[in-house]
Amino acid sequence: MTRNRVTLLGLSGLVVAAACATAPQRQPTATVAQAATPAAVERSAAELIDHEGDSVETADSVPADAPGEGVKFENDWIYDRVGRFRRLSHGTGMLNGRRYDVIEVETPNGDRHKFYFDITENWNRWKPPQPQQ
Repeated sequence: MTRNRVTLLGLSGLVVAAACATAPQRQPTATVAQAATPAAVERSAAELIDHEGDSVETADSVPADAPGEGVKFENDWIYDRVGRFRRLSHGTGMLNGRRYDVIEVETPNGDRHKFYFDITENWNRWKPPQPQQ
């Protein structure tokens, strides 16, 4: 009887061990086709620089309804790009039927930047102040 008991305990242990063993998990099958990941494109550091406002081709447009003839808009835009600055020069000109402001600034560390703004819509909307009577 002892031998049967040992055999029974041994078989019971195998059954318990087999029940506790984990079966390898199946990988879920994809029901939706996964989109192909675009290949990474190598770019030079120069291509990653923001060139907005560097020329008339990339001039930032001043909104037609910008208050104060767009000066605050231009100052805020420049400040967002370079931080504190002082204006060195300012000019207005036309090219291909568009009117531009060209502003040269200097930062506290001596860096100089020139920015171009397309002011055509703002300029066309401007009306001279009416004299008070």
